[in-house]
Amino acid sequence: MRLEKKREEETAKRKGMTGRTIVAFIWLLLSIGLSYVLITYLVSQKMLSLNIFYQWGVPRAVPDWVFLVFLILVVVGFMQFLLFFGFMMASPEGRRHTGDPSLYSSSKDPFDDERGRG
Repeated sequence: MRLEKKREEETAKRKGMTGRTIVAFIWLLLSIGLSYVLITYLVSQKMLSLNIFYQWGVPRAVPDWVFLVFLILVVVGFMQFLLFFGFMMASPEGRRHTGDPSLYSSSKDPFDDERGRG
């Protein structure tokens, strides 16, 4: 009985994970697309030059697309950091301090009998 309750609780926790995974994947694709547009715009306007990498000692045999992919990853990482920071500041879940004593738990105890003990 208790193992069935535990299994049902775990299934209920995973129920919304598919939707969140799809949303996270779409957000990642949008971030990559926006980063690509931003980096190519900055390079075409000569605000950003890929020669900086060659000046740092990278051999000329390395093609420009490698640096473009690297810059896209840096911009995507920065965007993800901003998203995480915004969640931490704006969301009640992000602002909640872990470990604060409380009479109530946000997760249900699967081994807690609904009937009284005794």
